[in-house]
Amino acid sequence: MTMRYRIRLFALALAAVLPGMPAQSTAAGVAHAETRAARPIRLLVPLGPGSSGDTSARLLARLASEELGQPIVVENRPGADSLVAVQALLSAPADGYCMLVISPSSMILNPLINPASSYAPLRDLRPVAGMMRVSALLVVGGESRFRTLADVLAAAKQAPGSVSMGSYSAYYRLGALRMQQMAGVTFNQVAYKSAAPLQSDLIGGSVDVALMDVGGAMPLISAGKLRALAVAGKERLRMLPAVPTVAEGGVNQYELAGWTGIAVAAKTPEPVAQSIEAALLKAMHRPEFVRFVTENVGADLFAVPGKEIRALVDAETAHYRPFAQSLQATQR
Repeated sequence: MTMRYRIRLFALALAAVLPGMPAQSTAAGVAHAETRAARPIRLLVPLGPGSSGDTSARLLARLASEELGQPIVVENRPGADSLVAVQALLSAPADGYCMLVISPSSMILNPLINPASSYAPLRDLRPVAGMMRVSALLVVGGESRFRTLADVLAAAKQAPGSVSMGSYSAYYRLGALRMQQMAGVTFNQVAYKSAAPLQSDLIGGSVDVALMDVGGAMPLISAGKLRALAVAGKERLRMLPAVPTVAEGGVNQYELAGWTGIAVAAKTPEPVAQSIEAALLKAMHRPEFVRFVTENVGADLFAVPGKEIRALVDAETAHYRPFAQSLQATQR
């Protein structure tokens, strides 16, 4: 089979995924791109196993592979607040064979506060879809002496730096710093590469308290190994109705609700990016994925097209930039 014929077949497949797009114009748009039909697609996850970002990405990969007709292989690439995974994506050919799970860490905060970050999110990455929104949980070990958020804040005020606060991404780290600023306390900030070691240290008592995603924490909360003190959202969670919000616990107007999505390299041919976007959004609306996100992860489905993620990144970057600049000034 000639390359031209393979491209023609790929163009017809794209036209089927994207109603209303003529096959001839689609073929012209991908004439310089390699067909994706020959090999699997990689999905890079900038977190270790165990977080909701990892488990939801694996389910989405399976469902989207059924839409695209080819396997999607998940690769965990934790480290440097998503920088390791972003660099892996940017070093791969921009042909649609490599995708990345994105979040505020990779798209907003890492470029603002990490001097080692050399990429511009909306210049180098092309968001193709949102995935889910989820509020953070403030948790402690099951045997912790802290029973409420008020207990944590009182101890931190009495002995500044005596209470250790763990976090495993730039987003949660900035959230912890915002909490201590808004509450007028000082935590001993402890950074982790992924959720699993932080969870182990919480259970073992070597770190006192942490902000983490609901999906990663819930199995351990159900098993009695972790205890939720507060929800960092506007409202209490359906699955944890007895757990107050951070605002109810004494830090007024505090909120930390993250989101995840999928991106490809910015230079990916637009027809290819659009076909991936269509397949992902279709997979996300399947009942199996909706149930997993809402019931297992405790999140809200955020299946929106890439253009909405771009607008969100612009808005949240403007929101966080002044705080990030203030934070950097105090750390010099």
